[in-house]
Amino acid sequence: MKIGIDARFVGPQGTGLGKYTEKLILNLAEIDTKNEYVIFLKEDNWQFLNLNKFKNFTKVLADVSWYSLQEQYKMAGIFKVQNLDLLHVPHFNVPIMYRGKFVVTIHDLIHHKFAEHTATTKNPLIFKIKRLGYKKIIEHAILNSKKIITPSNFVKDDILKNFKVEPSKIAVTYEAAEDEYLTKTRNLKLETRNYLLYVGNAYPHKNLNTLLDAMQTLDTKLIIVSPRDVFSSRLKEEIKNRNLESKVDLKGYMEPQELSKLFHTSTAYIFPTLSEGFGIPALNAMAAGLPVIASNIPVLKEIYGSAAVYFDPNRSEDIAEKISKVMTNTKTRINLVKEGLEQAKKYSWQKM
Repeated sequence: MKIGIDARFVGPQGTGLGKYTEKLILNLAEIDTKNEYVIFLKEDNWQFLNLNKFKNFTKVLADVSWYSLQEQYKMAGIFKVQNLDLLHVPHFNVPIMYRGKFVVTIHDLIHHKFAEHTATTKNPLIFKIKRLGYKKIIEHAILNSKKIITPSNFVKDDILKNFKVEPSKIAVTYEAAEDEYLTKTRNLKLETRNYLLYVGNAYPHKNLNTLLDAMQTLDTKLIIVSPRDVFSSRLKEEIKNRNLESKVDLKGYMEPQELSKLFHTSTAYIFPTLSEGFGIPALNAMAAGLPVIASNIPVLKEIYGSAAVYFDPNRSEDIAEKISKVMTNTKTRINLVKEGLEQAKKYSWQKM
């Protein structure tokens, strides 16, 4: 078969989608020598994937921006020229005009749940137009795909609640921790710095404002590592408004090796999110031997099991109570580290 994979998200700018697509391609390259693969990349991530040693993998330039109008008509043509037997688009943004066979990965339905204007930087009219476009595109992706891939049973169930599709059409393929966080060397009694860590975007559904409310009553520090954008700028203002500059350190993008050091020296990882499709960041923390404190939402319980301390993400006092429990109790932290390391081992990119 000749299989195409839209890899325009690959690289740091594509955040979690980029990591998923990168791991998908690199692990397919290791295990599949029979099928022919065409990998569609942008100019700025052309060099990111080194596939030279894999003779059945070919790169094709597709220098088209994500979520753009061009994506809808240009990408359909780029895909068609390759005469593919099957196309895999690892996100919902399948061109409506593409008529070939395709499978799609739906990572979550967060855009369905968080439709408010605060979740965008666009003016209200443009936001409304783009939202209508999103609905049409995701409906096309879900209803016309040959198969739907999701990263959790939670997302599968969410799709079944919102769209008329057969359960057998959806395949759940769990993701995994990133390699640079895996550790076998962290000493459970290692003296760490007294701070919490959060890594990820500052989108509204990440619920960081409620975490800041919890921080006002705690005698500990928080490091937030988040891409520099309008959402992190808003978060900076929220930190200032609460007089938390001395407690909360907001950092921008960090290289994986530098970030990995933070995972290995912090006291615990905090994940106050209201919605996820899988939850790689806290799984990275577990793989690095870091205790995890997380929202008690169903998807995180599915992925983390008993390897985390859970809180109600809508109650800042509960967040503060659970943080205090983990930060002040060495036995609790040691147990969480042990369980977290075992939980992270259950997942691998090659299985995915």
